[in-house]
Amino acid sequence: MLHHIALTINDPNEIETFYRNVLQMDVHHSFTMNKELSVSIFRIDREADVHFMKANNTAFEIFVSPCEEKSAYSHVCLAYTRSEIIFEKAEKAGYKTFIKKRSGHDTYFIWDKSRNMFEIKEIENEKRE
Repeated sequence: MLHHIALTINDPNEIETFYRNVLQMDVHHSFTMNKELSVSIFRIDREADVHFMKANNTAFEIFVSPCEEKSAYSHVCLAYTRSEIIFEKAEKAGYKTFIKKRSGHDTYFIWDKSRNMFEIKEIENEKRE
């Protein structure tokens, strides 16, 4: 069972503007990881503010850091009922977006300001035969 996904953001305002307002997640708890622990685990010589966020059965551990991370194909895929609402919120808030046209339901891609990519899909009803 997946417990959480850890992501890094550069702007702490993204907790509210993207993760709460667009992805509809709530802050479960927040803490500051001290410098010693950060060095021991991640080999990063500074403390970090961390926000543990949840929505439904999905949890993110969001680290706030001034360092930008590079990613090539890394992304998180989330499923929503009426996924177009998430896309519209992201677009209205000025986030980078892209639509992959599909028969049935489109697939939406949105990026936070730290270039974390999210694939947003419609929750499909399971068909049992």
